[in-house]
This record gives sequence, C-alpha cells and structure tokens, in this order.
Amino acid sequence: MKSRWMLLVAFALTSAAIAQGGAFDEVNAWRRGAGLPELIEDPEMTKFAQRKAEYRAARGLKNGHQGPSVPGGWTEGCGEATATWGWLTCATECDFRYAGAGIATGADGERYMVFVGRGGSGRALINPNSYPIIKTAHLTPKPIRGLVKAAASAKNVVSTKATASAKVSAAAAQRCPKCGRIH
Repeated sequence: MKSRWMLLVAFALTSAAIAQGGAFDEVNAWRRGAGLPELIEDPEMTKFAQRKAEYRAARGLKNGHQGPSVPGGWTEGCGEATATWGWLTCATECDFRYAGAGIATGADGERYMVFVGRGGSGRALINPNSYPIIKTAHLTPKPIRGLVKAAASAKNVVSTKATASAKVSAAAAQRCPKCGRIH
C-alpha cells in the first residue's frame, strides 16, 4: 500500500513538472519544430538567463540585449512578445550544444525571453531571416512575473496588450543593432 502511494506521488510530481514545462523546454520544442537538434541544459546558464529575463521584465527593456552581460564564451539571444508568439529570441537557431533559457512576464503583459548558448561556433543552422513561427507558449503557461507589480484594471490590461502587440509588429521588421538579426 505504501509503495503504491509513493508511486502515485512520484507520478503526480513528474506529470506536474512535464505539464508546467519551462523556458528551456520551449527552446527545445522550438528547435524540434524547426528540425534542429535539441540542446543540453546547463543549469548555470539557465540561472543566468532567468535572472536576466526578470531584470528585463522588471524594467520593460525592449531593445534586445539590455541588462547584465553574458560571461565570456556564451552567446545570448533576447526577445519580448505576447504569449501568442511562443518562443522568440535570436541565437536559438544556432549550432550550440549547451544552453540555458529564462522567461519572465512584465507589467505590460509581454514575455521577456533570454536564451544563452555555448559549445558551438554561433553559426545559424537555419536562415535567421526566415524563422519558423512555432507556438511554444503552452509549455510555460504562467512564466515568472518578474520584479514588478502587475496590478492593472481589466481595461488597462486590454489596452496594454493591444499596444504591446503593435510594438511587436513594428519591431519585427527592425534588425537588432548588436547581433544584426531580426527579432
């Protein structure tokens, strides 16, 4: 009886972890959808990416690579968009072997995503100007809120989401001044 209970608890915890997913799971889902090999998660890289995502979300930093700098030998990709876009950072399509990812939601309702990779040349495995849009946001249904208060009335939330969507559309055609990619 006790072993059945333990098995049931283990199954429930495993199922919850799979259902919740996370930023790194989104990255690998995106890569699978694009026909790219999965990455191996580096826990230190994931910690850094999560801290940077929270930093960017708390300050509403939307101009790419703002915030703490990545350690030497690491490459980063940053993005922000509404959940309907799924995962959206540059460098996700590159030839890295190890990676980490973080995500936080800002007061504007957008997801601030950070990807870091190492163990490769940084060469894109697919054309970065024709990213496939692969819906992955279901893997992280409630990303960490960040360091800001998200207290807004329903009217303000609708207005903010419309403004955020317009900003994503407008920014989609601009190249990142740091990496030269469109994101």
